[in-house]
Amino acid sequence: MTWIGRKKIAFIPVYRPNVPPPDPPDSIPADWKSDILRRVVFDPDSLTVADRSLRAYIRAASSGQADLDAVVMPMVVIDRKDIRLEHPDVQQLGAAMRAQGFDAAALVMLGLPGAGTSELGGFLARFVMKEPVGVWAMELMHVLTGFDDIRCRPALVDCQNNPTADIGFFDEMAYSGGQHPTAYTKRSINWLDATAVTQHIGLKKEYDLHAVGLPQPPPTGRTTAVQIGTQVPYMMVEARMMVDQFESKSQPELGIPSTGVIVYRVQTTSPHGSPQDSRIPVFLLTPTALAPGASFTAENGVTVQVISALPGGYRIRLEDPSQHVVDRSAEYGTPPAAGPPTACVVPGLSSHNIAYRDTAWQLHELWRDAQGATGTTNLTANAGAPKATGTPFAYVDTTRNTVILLYRGEDGTVRSLYWSTGPVGHDDLGGFAHAPKAVGNPVGYYVQPTDEHHVVYRTGDGNLNELNWTGVAPVSYGGNLTAAISAPRAAGDPTAFVDAAGVNLVVYRSVDGHIFGLYWTNGPSGLDNLSGFAGTPQAAGDPVAYYTPHNDMHQVVYRAADGHIYELYWPGIAPVSGWDLTVPAGAPAATGNLAAYYSAGTNTKHVFYRSADGRLHEIWWVPGTPPSHVDLSVYGTPKAADRPAAFTVEGPNTQHVTYRGTDNHIYEVTW
Repeated sequence: MTWIGRKKIAFIPVYRPNVPPPDPPDSIPADWKSDILRRVVFDPDSLTVADRSLRAYIRAASSGQADLDAVVMPMVVIDRKDIRLEHPDVQQLGAAMRAQGFDAAALVMLGLPGAGTSELGGFLARFVMKEPVGVWAMELMHVLTGFDDIRCRPALVDCQNNPTADIGFFDEMAYSGGQHPTAYTKRSINWLDATAVTQHIGLKKEYDLHAVGLPQPPPTGRTTAVQIGTQVPYMMVEARMMVDQFESKSQPELGIPSTGVIVYRVQTTSPHGSPQDSRIPVFLLTPTALAPGASFTAENGVTVQVISALPGGYRIRLEDPSQHVVDRSAEYGTPPAAGPPTACVVPGLSSHNIAYRDTAWQLHELWRDAQGATGTTNLTANAGAPKATGTPFAYVDTTRNTVILLYRGEDGTVRSLYWSTGPVGHDDLGGFAHAPKAVGNPVGYYVQPTDEHHVVYRTGDGNLNELNWTGVAPVSYGGNLTAAISAPRAAGDPTAFVDAAGVNLVVYRSVDGHIFGLYWTNGPSGLDNLSGFAGTPQAAGDPVAYYTPHNDMHQVVYRAADGHIYELYWPGIAPVSGWDLTVPAGAPAATGNLAAYYSAGTNTKHVFYRSADGRLHEIWWVPGTPPSHVDLSVYGTPKAADRPAAFTVEGPNTQHVTYRGTDNHIYEVTW
């Protein structure tokens, strides 16, 4: 049942001529019809003159989605003290109103408050004139939405142990106080779109909350509430502010009890908020709303911190230790993966993307946006692109906030898919540039100052070739990089970046196991035997290279034949140095290829890899200090099938590792 749009409601004055003591006798008002209409249609507050009528409340609480047409019927006489809705003559009266086309009927009595009742999901309600608008609203909402009373009841275990366990005056459906319902209740009765509630995914994230009492939906960049957990019991976090006549304390008995952020636990699967398993449907965890600077930690370790007040809401930071590991494939039932994923962060959109190839050779995206919402896209189908082979590689055009996903087609042609927030495009890069076919996986990078894209890949003869383009101009073939300077041939996939001086650097493993750096500004111009100069062992896996502009530092990590991980590093044009990370970290031997990055927010370097038993490991360190080792299985990670991908999200300073499990699901680990 939903109360959307206008509902025609009959208000029936009921006079009881012989009310026995000690109750006071009914005294018919001089203009009872006008009194009822005032309560329903326009009822100004005695202090603020704001309209506190039933109609104003319903329209405010529903953000204009629900309304009513009131018709005051002729007075009826029922000569009984207790007028029960199930009594035959009352039911007969209700049937007559239904026959006249009414959606509900309310018996309006005289006498003392405390008579409010209704047929849940039925037709009839009952209350007295002296009861506040919250009682009138609650009883009619019971009738027209089917939503239950969520207050404490003696039979409920939570209430026996804690009589104040319910949501109290933070929800109209708990204490009929005339306040706004919670986001949980509004969502349940369709007065709040489900998209206005953000499902928290991952370890920690910041949210800008839009107060529940304000018109909905929330503005762009905000959310009305955050839900932690997908199955009952789950937690909800929302902002409460005295933003209108129904939330403010214009009179002592009105308004919400405190302002700030509240946290509560939903303990029922009933769509109507009914109790289950003798538990209260909604358990309030913060009896006093959290003010800026305050925090709350639940029994399950979830922490909610109020960072600051915002106009119309609050900024919070939420951390859920149970979400170190998320099965990203299971979220949307995406097809099984055929190889390791790739991942990237789009700083301009505060989003991050994971992409992988499935067993049907199609490419899929698993995305998460700035609000924490997640989703998936079949990139191949969306773009109408040819199938992929090998492992894709993602990088970001930071000028246009566009993800570029490189891949090798079935015919060996280097191709790309690209998108921002709209449809996915496709380019046949190698075909358009008449470039040689690839046998390895292409890699790429973007140079923002010159708006240039560079793609490097290995051909069947072991040479490294380049494609490039500026902005959105057509792609060009940049030539055979290794052959141009008689460089040793490559044994695996390269890694590449540009430094602050505008030097393009391609790092690769040669057929003799050395790590070479090939660099140029305008065409190939130089070659360095990096591992040979540093005196580090030959490589058994492909290198990973990255650059940190704050200290002009070039870094390369790779796996040696004994499973040890080595780092090569040099500032500017200084000579390269190298060291063994595995021994001082006390880490187990690695197998397969690595992932690595620098986290600016924490000033830490990170290397991730898989050991022979399928476990994922991290070696991390602050530059200039000894490295440390973490076995990521402490987070409950399923075993990995191949190498991980990894990234950091600056700001919240979260670290992310994504990988293919042995079940071919894509997992994400966050801390």
